[in-house]
Amino acid sequence: MAITISLWTTKHGELNRFLDSFYEKDMDVNCSLRRWATEFYRPLDSVDMICALMDNSEKYDVAMYLHMENGYLYKITSLNYEDVVKGLFEMYYVPV
Repeated sequence: MAITISLWTTKHGELNRFLDSFYEKDMDVNCSLRRWATEFYRPLDSVDMICALMDNSEKYDVAMYLHMENGYLYKITSLNYEDVVKGLFEMYYVPV
């Protein structure tokens, strides 16, 4: 089961700025882009991106949404992201 994280902004170049910083390389994203999305086939891999944006929410004017295969759509904010991360671990963590 995969999840999708989408990033939204109204500020020119903001997605490019965040993605370049997160991936620590030039992502070559169109600066006029207002929406960017990526799919995580291993949902726990999304936790790094969620935490990176939420821990730096004052630096970036970017909204983040979590999309699940069952149609569930949830806005992630600096107030709820810890609960979202906890929920992801509860749903997808499989002890070895």
